[in-house]
Amino acid sequence: MSMKAQPHAKRLMAIGECMVELVHSAGDSYQLGFAGDTLNALIYAKRWKPDTECSFFSAIGTDTFSNQMMKFFELHGINTSMVARSKNRNVGLYSIVTDQYGERSFDYWRDQSAAKVMMSLHKAQSNALEAMDMVYFSGIGLSILSDADKEELLALIEAHRAKGALVAFDSNYRASMWNGSQHAQIWFDKAYRISDIALPGLDDHKSVYQHQNVNDVVEYLTKVGCSEYVVKAGTEGMYGYKDKRLVHHRVFNPAPTQVDTTAAGDSFAGVYLISRLTGDTMAQSIQAADMAAREVVQHTGAIVSANAIERVRNEFCAQRLEEVDVYE
Repeated sequence: MSMKAQPHAKRLMAIGECMVELVHSAGDSYQLGFAGDTLNALIYAKRWKPDTECSFFSAIGTDTFSNQMMKFFELHGINTSMVARSKNRNVGLYSIVTDQYGERSFDYWRDQSAAKVMMSLHKAQSNALEAMDMVYFSGIGLSILSDADKEELLALIEAHRAKGALVAFDSNYRASMWNGSQHAQIWFDKAYRISDIALPGLDDHKSVYQHQNVNDVVEYLTKVGCSEYVVKAGTEGMYGYKDKRLVHHRVFNPAPTQVDTTAAGDSFAGVYLISRLTGDTMAQSIQAADMAAREVVQHTGAIVSANAIERVRNEFCAQRLEEVDVYE
C-alpha cells in the first residue's frame, strides 16, 4: 500500500541585519538584547506558526557578541545556514531610549557591521540557493548595502522568485540611512516591482514619495504591479488590497497600555506574512497581526516572551471564526 507524501513545512527566509540592542532602563542601566527589523518579524512568524521553517540571510562576525547572537538565533528556532561569518567585521549596536508615551529614539554604531557586506561574504562562501516559499526584505536591509550590493540582493531575490517563492517587501524607511528621499525612492521602486506582497507605511510614503493619503499609495502600488498589499495608515487603521480591490479594513484599536513601540511593525509583518503563507485569508491575517502587535507594544524591548505571543495566538484561534469581513 502506497503512503501519501507529507506536505513540506512552509519555508520563510528573511534578509537583513541583526544588531546588539541596548534598551535604557532605570537610572543609567541598559538591558542587552539582539534585534533587527526583519529578524524580529522572523521570530514572531516562527512563534505564530511553530511548524514553519524560518531562515535568516545575513552576516555576523566571530567576536563575542556575534557568537552570542548566533546562539540567540538558534534559541528562537531560526535556521542559521545562511548566516555568513566575517573574520574582520563584527556586529552593529544600537541603543533605545523610550519616552513617557512609549515612543523611541535611537543611536547607532554599525559602520563595521558584517551585514553591510553580506553579499560579498555569501559569494565568497558559495552558499547555495535553497528553495523557499517566501522571501522577506525591507527598506532598512536595502539601506545598509552599497548600491552595487543592492543590485546583487535584488537579483538574488528575483532568482528565488523565479523558483516559485513569493516575495514580500516592507518599506520601513529610515531617512538617516539614505542619501535623500530620491535615493530611497529609486530603490523602493525596484523593490516593489519584484514583490508579490507589500507592507507600506503611509508615513514612509509621505516621506519618500510625498503621497498624502491611502489612495495615493494604492494608486502607486497598482501601477508598479504589486498584487497584494496592506497599507498601515496610523490612526486610520490598516487597509488590505488584493488584485486592485479593497479586501479588508481594520480600524486602529490602541493597546490598553503602550509601554514601548519597538517591533510593533515587525511583529505585524511577521505574523501577517506567515499567516498568509500558511493559508489564512487576508482578513484573518490582518486580525492576527494586529493582535500580536497590540500585545508587543505593552512590553519593553523588541522580542517579548513566547508565553505572551502564545496567549494572543490562543485568543485569535478562539475569535477567528467570528471574524466577518464585508469585503470578501
